Formats: sequence, structure tokens, C-alpha cells
Amino acid sequence: MRILDQHRLQLKIAGSFLIVKGVTLTALEKLRDRLTPAVPLRIPASRYDQYMYLGRNGADQQARCVISFAGRINANQMAHAVRLTVDAEPVLGCRFVVRPWRPYWERRGDLNQIKLLSVAKGAHLEDELWRFITTPLDPFADPQVQASIFRSDRDTLCIKLNHVAADGEGVKQYTYLLATIYRKLTTDPFYRPEPNLQRSRCEVQIIKHLGLMTKARAFRRSISPWPVWGFPAVRGDLSDRAFVVRRISPMRFGVIKEYGYQHQASVNDVVLTAFYRALFEIVDPPAGIQLPVQVPIDLRRYLSRGEASPIYNCLGALYPAITREPGESFDETLTRIQEVMRAIKADNPGLGEPLYLGLLFKLGFGRAKYISDKIMERLIKSGKSHPFFSNLGIINERQLDFGNVEATDAFVLSLVDYPPHFMLAVSTYRDTMTFTVGFCNAMAQRPVIERFFNLFESELPG
Repeated sequence: MRILDQHRLQLKIAGSFLIVKGVTLTALEKLRDRLTPAVPLRIPASRYDQYMYLGRNGADQQARCVISFAGRINANQMAHAVRLTVDAEPVLGCRFVVRPWRPYWERRGDLNQIKLLSVAKGAHLEDELWRFITTPLDPFADPQVQASIFRSDRDTLCIKLNHVAADGEGVKQYTYLLATIYRKLTTDPFYRPEPNLQRSRCEVQIIKHLGLMTKARAFRRSISPWPVWGFPAVRGDLSDRAFVVRRISPMRFGVIKEYGYQHQASVNDVVLTAFYRALFEIVDPPAGIQLPVQVPIDLRRYLSRGEASPIYNCLGALYPAITREPGESFDETLTRIQEVMRAIKADNPGLGEPLYLGLLFKLGFGRAKYISDKIMERLIKSGKSHPFFSNLGIINERQLDFGNVEATDAFVLSLVDYPPHFMLAVSTYRDTMTFTVGFCNAMAQRPVIERFFNLFESELPG
């Protein structure tokens, strides 16, 4: 790109035309395109991509992030930045193509024509925001990423990303990428990121160094127990979608951290304990039986920096389980949670997931889909599914740097789960914790979700 940098130094504005010593902007763009590595027309779908696609029978498989700003952002510049992200991460500029043996990502030819960012104005912005958030993405027809600015005197940016292309950490990484590109466009309107063509989206690098015995133990721990309890829900209208969002102030977050410190527990353990205790009240399961929940774990921890793309699916699953003990105090439940989580984390947690997926997709995508559909049918019939607790961690304030406009607030939302699935998602920005649940059959289900949150908040310290 050094040649282009030399040309940029010679830019002059002549009327409404940009000229580079007699070279038109179109010629400059052609030169830039020749210097940029070509994005392949097809990209293999990883096993995780395929697995997340199969998950569409249990959730809308759509990740979301909402970012609030201290003022207004440049909408044209943001639209350009969003467009450049689908070049920087080529999968985001693709369609997902299903094939019986091995699906793949196919690069779109209309990326310069489709609308990746919209701007909403008017008197009912909150309604418009939630309408945008709950509208599903079609991985076959829609872009894998969509964004919208909700404009008043201060802008709010909502980003939707297809979970088939990226997990919760991937959504956070996407916001950092978008912020970086937007910031660079402020000083260099010709900036163009290099496409990520080298770093892998494959799960094999996670397990390639494991010995046989380690793989065997990891695979055995990855086998999900059959659900014995589930959040009460009527399946109803899956298109009637909504969210409940609750927030914990920095002051109360400080109390939770201090409580964890005094009990030698992580914030995650404290919140997981409150999650369990609220579920005990809502579900009212019998005492004395093991009650698993599902907790995702980011497997990027096993990779060296730069070994894999930051925006992809890289998750394992943990299944902590405790019994319900009537009359037990919060401290006593926390102690049991700590013991269970320490035991799980002591030996390569989550590594069984890529091993399981390797075996599943050796059968071919079509056969794996058949198995997934049959399992979902059984879950629906039973009304039981492991409650899902996903702590997406801290959104990094320094990386969420858009330059001349401050990001004052940010949070990641859960998926919209279809009954009997139930998911609580947690994210933290500037010491404000945000808890979200996405659900269907909204009119009938909302009172149950609200009751869960009332119980959950009452259990948290402070």
C-alpha cells in the first residue's frame, strides 16, 4: 500500500472533483483494488458454522450489540465503515449455501448495491430500535451484518450479526473492528483494511496439539446430559419476539465484586449462583437431583494471538450441575457452585466440543441436520432444556474507540430462544452490567420473564 500512500499525499481538491496529479479518483480506486488481495468467491463453512446453522431450529441465531454515543456520528462515514468490514472479514460479505455434504460461504456480487446501514429518526425511536433488533436475518438472502443508527440529539447504533458467522465474543470483536475502521476513515477517507485471508476459521487448530488421553477425557466431558428440567414456557407464536433487559449500576456492580472478593469467588460465580436460585423458584424442581445448566466457554484461550480470526465461532460447553437444597442460604449455594466450577475448569474445559463436532459432521451435513432436528423434536415434546447462562464479559472501552465521538454505553443482547430453550446473557461496559433474555410468544411469556428477573435481581448481593 506504500504506492497509494504516496499518491494520497498529492491529493488536491478541484471544485467537486478529487484529482491525484491528473489521475481521477476512479483510476486511484482501480489501482487500490489491484494492490488489495482478492477475496475468494467460496469459503469453506467450518464445523462450528454448520453447527450454529443447525441451531436455527432452537433460536433465531442472531447476535446483537447496542452502542450509545455522547453525540452524533457521521452516518455516511459509518455506512462506509460497515461496508469495509465485510471486506476485512470476507465471510460477512457472503451467503451461506447449504449442501448435503459440506455447506460453504459464497461471496455476494451485490455488496455495493445492498444497504448495510439505515438511519431512523422520529418520535418513536425506541419502538423502531426494538423492531430492528427482533427482525430476523436470513443467512441465504440477507447480509450477515446489518446496522442501524437511531438518531436524536445523541445517536444509538444497533448492530446485528448472524450467529452462524460469529459467536458472542465475535460480536464484540466486530464492534472493535468497526470502531477502528470508522476512526481511520476520519483522517484517511481512502483507508481500506486488508482482508483477513490468513487466519483460520477452522476448529482443528484448537485440538491439534492434544494427546490421545487428553482428547478422550475432553470428549467424555463434552457429552451433554439429557435435560431434567426447563424454564416454563408455551411455544406459541415464534414470530412474536421480544426482549427483557435489566441493568446493574456501577455502584451495585462494585458491591457484587466486593462480595466475590470476600468469598474468594469470581463475579461469574456470584451471578451464576443468583441465576440458579432464581430458577429454583421459577421451575420448582424436586430436591436432591442434579440440575445441569449450560455455560459456554470461549476456546480462543487455547490459541496463540493471531492464530485464528477474531470474528468466528469458537465455543465449548460446560455443564455444571447442583441439587436444589430448600432453605439453603446464598453463601451456601455459592460455595457449591465454586466447587463444581473449580472441578470443571481444572482440566482443559470445553475442548470436547470440537471433537464432538468432528465426529458429528463426518456423517455429512444432511445427516447431522436430521439428528439435530430429531433431538429438537424430543426437547419440544418433553418441555425440558438446559437453562443457558452466557457471560459475554467486559466490552473493552479502549477498543470501542470511534475517535471524535464517545461511546458512552454498550451491551450485547442474547439470542431469541425458542421454547423450551432459555438463555440469560450478561455483558459489562464501564462497570454497568446488562442482563438480557430474548424470547417468543411475547405477550404470554413476558410476565414469566419479568418474574424471573425480579427474583434474579433480589438474589444478587447489594
